[in-house]
Amino acid sequence: MKILTNIQSVQVGGISQSVSSFLQFIEKNNDTDINVVGVDIIRKYSPNDQILSTRKTRNKITTITKTVFCKEIHSVLLGINSLKDLEKEYQSIIETFKKIILLEKPDLIVLNGTYFIPWCLHLAAKTFNIPVLLHYHGIITKETESWDAHSHLLMKQMEQTFDNSRIQYIFPSSLAKEVVEDQVFGHKISHSAILPNSIPAHFFEINSKGASRNIGIVNRWTAIKNPKFVTEFAKYNHGKKGAYKINLVTDVNSIKIQDRRRLKYVTLHSGMSPIKLGKFYGAMGAILCPSIFESYGNVPQEAVASGTPALVGNNMGIAEMFRTLGLEDFIIDFSSLKNVFEKVNEFSNQSVNKNIRNNMKNELSSDKLNTKLLNIYKQTTH
Repeated sequence: MKILTNIQSVQVGGISQSVSSFLQFIEKNNDTDINVVGVDIIRKYSPNDQILSTRKTRNKITTITKTVFCKEIHSVLLGINSLKDLEKEYQSIIETFKKIILLEKPDLIVLNGTYFIPWCLHLAAKTFNIPVLLHYHGIITKETESWDAHSHLLMKQMEQTFDNSRIQYIFPSSLAKEVVEDQVFGHKISHSAILPNSIPAHFFEINSKGASRNIGIVNRWTAIKNPKFVTEFAKYNHGKKGAYKINLVTDVNSIKIQDRRRLKYVTLHSGMSPIKLGKFYGAMGAILCPSIFESYGNVPQEAVASGTPALVGNNMGIAEMFRTLGLEDFIIDFSSLKNVFEKVNEFSNQSVNKNIRNNMKNELSSDKLNTKLLNIYKQTTH
């Protein structure tokens, strides 16, 4: 079976980590007759940029890299009126996918995510009579709620085009599925599976217990990740004589100057590789995950796998897994700074129980979940 999917060249972040894990699983698994074609669309925003086109094959994995000149999505949205306009704007990407599909003749097309690159692959796939599977990672309608009304509406309409009886869906949590049903598609979804994200093995190898005074937050600096909480909690903590040292891992360059001024009580760290993140978790007393909404949440489960308590909100998909593992106490209300501070006091001196880490390793190992993922792929083609 040949699978064609969109990939990203930067292996940092939830989607890339999930795709990378599956590709590694296929490469080392000699018992499966599976070949994967990963298409990496690199956007260039200047006509003077070099245009590249490469195709490399290693064992069962073929990587096709295509550089496409296009406009940045935010500027495009402000200048158009409809999805048809968006389709015209990114026609070069759609046509690139069509040519690759025609050449590769895959048995299954997997859409990773619902942003405009997988959307372009979705539109290209409509031309062919090939099974399509959409692996939901984030929900664009939720991710863009803070955008201007016009752009947000177009993004929601774009996501709604994934509502198609031909498509099989994978969601990382029941919460994600329910939100798509209620707020995006407007109806129940029948052809779907729930599959949580796996945890790379190296997180379970962390054995150090960080200083209880160190509190970590790992977040993109975007509205849905609740950056307001970070600044307000840091100020609250400062009022408590700086009881804790708050460490924020994020894309520092994405933080506006006025926001940086409000982060004077926070130690900033640039984005880290998965290996460095494991060491970061191991150096913390607790990890805070204050997101307004998350389809799942890799950070908290990685932290717990590393032995460090992670406090999450009920509006995160990972809360379902925490309940399964007996970690209900780690699910808290982030609307009260006082409550969060008290919970940090309670848990930052503790380590995650070894039995819980072992259960998590058993339930969320990469091999186990990638085997399930592969079985879903096979079922979709039959």
